[in-house]
Amino acid sequence: MSEWMNTYRDKLKKVRQENLEGGGPERMKVQHDLGKLTVRERIDKLFDPDSFRELGSIVRDLRPATVRGKITENSVCDGVVMGFGEVNGRKTAVYGTDFTVMSGSIGNQAAWKIADFIKLVGRMRVPLVALFDTAGLRVSFTEGDVGGAGLSAILKYHAINSGVIPQIAVVSGPCTGMMAYAASLCNFLIMNSNTSFLWFGAEKKSADSGTSYRNMVTAGQCDIEVDSDENAIEQVKNLLDYLPQNCWEKSPVKHTNDPFNRKNDELNNIMPNDDRFTYDMHEIIDLIVDDGIFFELKEDYALHLITGFARFGGKTVGLVANNPDELGGIFEPDSSDKYDRFMSILDAFNIPLLTLSDTSGFVPGDIWERRGILRHGAKLLHTYSRCTIPKVTLQLRRSYGGGNMVMGAKGMGQDIIYAWPTAEFAPTGPETVLQAVFHKDLKKARENGNYDEIHDNLLAVLKDQFSVMTCARFWTNLYTANEVIEPKETRKILISAFQFLENKHVELLKNKRAIKPT
Repeated sequence: MSEWMNTYRDKLKKVRQENLEGGGPERMKVQHDLGKLTVRERIDKLFDPDSFRELGSIVRDLRPATVRGKITENSVCDGVVMGFGEVNGRKTAVYGTDFTVMSGSIGNQAAWKIADFIKLVGRMRVPLVALFDTAGLRVSFTEGDVGGAGLSAILKYHAINSGVIPQIAVVSGPCTGMMAYAASLCNFLIMNSNTSFLWFGAEKKSADSGTSYRNMVTAGQCDIEVDSDENAIEQVKNLLDYLPQNCWEKSPVKHTNDPFNRKNDELNNIMPNDDRFTYDMHEIIDLIVDDGIFFELKEDYALHLITGFARFGGKTVGLVANNPDELGGIFEPDSSDKYDRFMSILDAFNIPLLTLSDTSGFVPGDIWERRGILRHGAKLLHTYSRCTIPKVTLQLRRSYGGGNMVMGAKGMGQDIIYAWPTAEFAPTGPETVLQAVFHKDLKKARENGNYDEIHDNLLAVLKDQFSVMTCARFWTNLYTANEVIEPKETRKILISAFQFLENKHVELLKNKRAIKPT
């Protein structure tokens, strides 16, 4: 090999060595002391061994040299490591900010480097993982925000790729300013409860501002909360297993030893004898999904609605369920938003929807009208009606009013409605109907001293009329089911239904785009 070539090889070796060292051993030690991995350590744990191929590793940003007349820090890779490889054998792309290099701040070269990469990944139709550990835009004393124009492109391409490829954000440290928007534009957001901080700006006025707790429990932006970088990467891998490569492909099928026709006698006894009592819907979910594995999202936000991924017969299904154990499974703005976003993700990536319904409907009252309960409910009706994926409903107990509609009532575009014999369909709860329709009879009974007897007799008549065992006799009723099933047979019947619906094809009326209620 010529001396001429060796000169250039030595330059390349020097650059690569600088890249491995990042911001230097002291900055790496700070990361580790904080309980964080470096960006390259995160990437090594994400990808299959020897599969990651880096792009843009030679990029540097020389603008800091103009700030005070000298280079104050070596902008290795300009603080961004990106490339592609395989995760559990599937092609996947990643970009991550390097907090050891100028606190992971985004300079001009870094911004355009990321933007061009996101654009490329969209064309390649593979999932994108974004690792955030950044102080936001880099600020120059002479030029202001260095990466501003490039950041606009980052946000644009994240938005353009929405619903085209899965985009997963992991926040392991700070993620502030406009970069917080980049994380929020991804389909899924994972946050480290010990080290992450997601914050747009302005003054912090509470101790939990920007924390994963705030973003999970209050704001509902966080999908998965973890306690370490290692667990965050593991959750990324688990999530990818449920998702397709892009919107034109199907999710991977996973082998299971769980029998397709497995019956659960326990399901016959899970419902309380008195419908005034609650139960935890998780108990039912665990008994019907493959191997009892349910990948829940936003599990601490709007607890009365459960969303997440499961498998039935090895195939991915998106599961939405009311949880009677929390606020009676009622709908309000937060649960509506949670449901609407998840449903949109399922429809974008061709993942079937299963709804487990036990709800008294939407919460009434002036305070909720002020919070826009009507528009939140309208969003659900809009999204559910326009979803073209296979949609199966299982009515378990109460199926009242608008809650019945958004969980897949007859006429809403569902494919199959199953019901347990305990299911009830009504415009509102039987007790409310009783008081509205028979208030004169009840008033007279109270005067005659036999209120309880008359009340219970009338309520029994109403509940019989609302029972699925009555409603299902009429195929054309607004409230009805296509088939009533025994609870223990639920798993095998649902698997058969999704197999039957696998090649469903629906075309909506052609338009440029639908306009969702605000």
